[in-house]
Formats: sequence, structure tokens, C-alpha cells
Amino acid sequence: MDINRVIIKPLLTEKTYALNSLEPKQYAFLVDPKANKYQVASAFAALFDFTPIKVNLQIRKSTKVRTGTKFPGYSKLIKIAYITLPKGKDINVTNEEPKNETKKVDVNKEKSVATAKTKGTLKTVETKKDSTAKKESK
Repeated sequence: MDINRVIIKPLLTEKTYALNSLEPKQYAFLVDPKANKYQVASAFAALFDFTPIKVNLQIRKSTKVRTGTKFPGYSKLIKIAYITLPKGKDINVTNEEPKNETKKVDVNKEKSVATAKTKGTLKTVETKKDSTAKKESK
């Protein structure tokens, strides 16, 4: 089997988000139904440059689905791989940016505020904290 066709896509559910937050981290992937544990482990190692600790496979068999006609339909057969990562390792399966604690400052916004202050069109609004601080200082 071709190594590029073994892992299809990551499985993102409430259960998998809970597994991601634990240590050691576990991730779930939809894999080809014909793939075995060794093929899944080698495909994961090729994609993410390290080997997993453990690979568990689960098969969800096809079931009857209501179609609204006389003949029932069937859902697809799905194979899920739960992959346990080594301690200290993490991967990014979603396309989200990592959360940084530093704030990004919008330069254009700062320039527009500065020009508005110089022109005198920007009005400052006093809050209750500012007004009480001024009264106490007098």
C-alpha cells in the first residue's frame, strides 16, 4: 500500500480534543480500512518525523441508514487510528496558529490615532475611574 494513502485525515471530535489535552497526547486519524498498525506507524513517522509510542485501531462497521425509500442505504466502513505520542512531543493537526501571549499591534491603527490627535478630531472620553482620580488629586 502506498504510504501517502494510509492516513486520510485527522478526526476532530470532542473525544479527540479531550485526548489531546492529556499527557501523553493522543491523536485520532481516519485511515485506509486495509491498513494495519505497522503501516499506520510508518506513515505517521514519514509525515511528522518521529515514531509514535503506540497505535490502536478501531473499525466502525457500516450500518443501515434511512433513505426514505423502500431500500435502506448503508454508511461507510471507517477505520480510526488512535496514535499516542512520546512525552514532550506535539503536532498541529488543525490549521490554527499557535497562541502566543504577546499582543500584535496594528501599526496602521496607531498612525491613524496619532494623526487624529494632532488634528484635534479625536475626543478623549473620561471614565469614572479617571474622574475620581482627578477629584482625589485636587
